[in-house]
Amino acid sequence: MTTISYSIINTFTTELYKGNPAAICLVDADVSEETMQKIAQEVPVPTTVFIENKQLDFSIRWFTPETEIPICGHGTLASAFLLWQQGIVPKHQTITFQSTNGPLQARWQQERVEIAIKTYPIDEIVCPPALEDWLGSKPIYVGSTELDYIVELSNEDLIAHFEPDFSAMEQFPVRGICVTSKSREEGIDIVSRFFSPAQGIDEDHVNGSSHGALGPYWCEKLLKNQLVSKQLSKRGGILYVTPQRETVAIAGSAVLVLNGRLSI
Repeated sequence: MTTISYSIINTFTTELYKGNPAAICLVDADVSEETMQKIAQEVPVPTTVFIENKQLDFSIRWFTPETEIPICGHGTLASAFLLWQQGIVPKHQTITFQSTNGPLQARWQQERVEIAIKTYPIDEIVCPPALEDWLGSKPIYVGSTELDYIVELSNEDLIAHFEPDFSAMEQFPVRGICVTSKSREEGIDIVSRFFSPAQGIDEDHVNGSSHGALGPYWCEKLLKNQLVSKQLSKRGGILYVTPQRETVAIAGSAVLVLNGRLSI
């Protein structure tokens, strides 16, 4: 029987059992896509990541228990953290991950992992009546990216206490819906929550890729160059977001929860 190593990393947090967990599996080319999906169904975390050493860089793939997904910010951050933590890559060295959507880079910066993700431009749209009904309140702004709806609500309480109808989300032609507002907490600029049952994740504990849209949107609105963002899920998490020319840098802390081996 063959085994592979795996680790569970909590991201965007300095605490155990907080933030967003990801399982990281170090694999070789012999592991099939079918096996990857079965492992993701078996491991009880939102995203399982498979990375393979390609000598000069690493290939990366992300799976939820339901399907392979095109991008996962917290899974990428967790992967880089593990490679540095295990000494596979020295901390002074930038890591390049090759994905189906192009390369992603990560670097160790001020005791945090910083990854550069794609900027997702937002097109403002008229709020569909079905979306306003789903929200239960009139939004300040609704935008659409190539992946998601981005919805600004009027205050943090609406974000914190929002109770989504996940079955009703099937009618919306998007990966997920991100609800966001300005924060009233000192030291925090914005808050958000992210819902994506289409990916097999009703609510993401902390979503990195949505900040490829949130970062530029809020920096322009708040007249800032960088943001501190807080995810208001039950586990919560903190992201440090800096829009750049063509990408958005997202930084966060990470904590190793366990190491183990899986039979395949």
